[in-house]
Amino acid sequence: MDTIPEALQEMANLLRAGGIEVTLAEMVDAVRGWQATPVAYWPEVLQVTLVKRYEDLKPLAALLALTGSCSGAEQPACKNRGMASGQATRHAGGQLPVLDVMAALFSGSEGDLNDLAEQAIDLLGELGAGALDHLEGKVREARLALNWHMVRHRLKVMENEGRQEARIALQSLQLLETLIRRNLELRLVQELGPEAMPAVLRTYNLAEKGWSELAEGDLAVMRPYLKKLGRYLGNKYSWRYRPAPRGKIDLRRTVKEACRHGGIPWQIRYRGRRRERPVLFVLGDISGSVAPFSVFMLELIYAMQHAFRQVRTFVFVDDLAEVTGAVREAPTATAMEQVARFARCSVSGYSDFGRICKLFLERYGEVLTPDTTILILGDARNNWRQPEVESFAAICRQAGKVVWLNPQPEASWNTMDSSMALYAPFCHAVRECSNLKQLIAIAREGF
Repeated sequence: MDTIPEALQEMANLLRAGGIEVTLAEMVDAVRGWQATPVAYWPEVLQVTLVKRYEDLKPLAALLALTGSCSGAEQPACKNRGMASGQATRHAGGQLPVLDVMAALFSGSEGDLNDLAEQAIDLLGELGAGALDHLEGKVREARLALNWHMVRHRLKVMENEGRQEARIALQSLQLLETLIRRNLELRLVQELGPEAMPAVLRTYNLAEKGWSELAEGDLAVMRPYLKKLGRYLGNKYSWRYRPAPRGKIDLRRTVKEACRHGGIPWQIRYRGRRRERPVLFVLGDISGSVAPFSVFMLELIYAMQHAFRQVRTFVFVDDLAEVTGAVREAPTATAMEQVARFARCSVSGYSDFGRICKLFLERYGEVLTPDTTILILGDARNNWRQPEVESFAAICRQAGKVVWLNPQPEASWNTMDSSMALYAPFCHAVRECSNLKQLIAIAREGF
């Protein structure tokens, strides 16, 4: 194989900087494809050689758009194009008139939509390096500058009245959002240089995206991968040692036996391994922004449920509800979201971990044994209510293992109303699980 083309090496480096894995084998495949195909087909070649995971296609497409590698693709002017020039700053209140936005949507011209996107970005003011850390927020601000919700509401009303042009305008609205994001990324890269690319690519990296930042489309991409991970993990068993006629020497029992015979090891004791399938209790907090994480985790648990002797599932906010039967009957994403939405587990709407610990101990304390593993999914934010630490400690003493997965970054633990520091000493493991990458690492360690 010849040397790796410089452009290809640079693309691989940028993808890696954005958190996308590019292996040596993938590089070799990409070089061979690069050398064997005309320039016009290089984007397609890279999609099947440089990245081989479905969820990595979007970062690669973004990189190709930013570097202009898409053959024949016309890069949009990124500032003050056409009617956008200077016009945006004339509108009071930082928003464009609804009628102007709707006129552009009804025209359906990509040029007009692109100009509209540029005007919205102009209204954001000067973009600094800080915009890279809040790219999604900047897109939302640009949408607000276009009176997005008012425009969408009016179009919906017109669609309900049976007007065909409104349906087409709604499709243009979706395209407009795509153009806003693309133009914003291009402008950031042009103003801040190539150093901005890794930060932009990271926003497409689903594995490192926070649970609350995932859109519905992102979840749809990740779910098949989640099931695959669940099946893989379900075939991994935990093991426990027990006395056996052969196997490894059990030093503790051999020495103990020798002590009974004056220190002479008459008999060598052995130990073998037996496969263990624990009973799993899952307690998922479904309040506010934590809910997507808990629902996602339930899908993973039920994809690997055959690895456990029994799985019992509970959801809670400030009351506890067992949903084992409902989830077991239909362990699909939609069914789990419905269960989480309609389960009777909320009175005030605010999490109360202390009350949940007390209720769980009262109702299920008797069935906890050393074979029981408890998995708690939640941010430990107790809304300044009584933490009931003694009840939680009693649960941990009766169960064999207690694992707490917190979907919030560890830096935010023990701040404001978080009680994580009070519960953590009694758990066998406490892990940050704010994205899919961390979830995979935790799941491979085993619950």
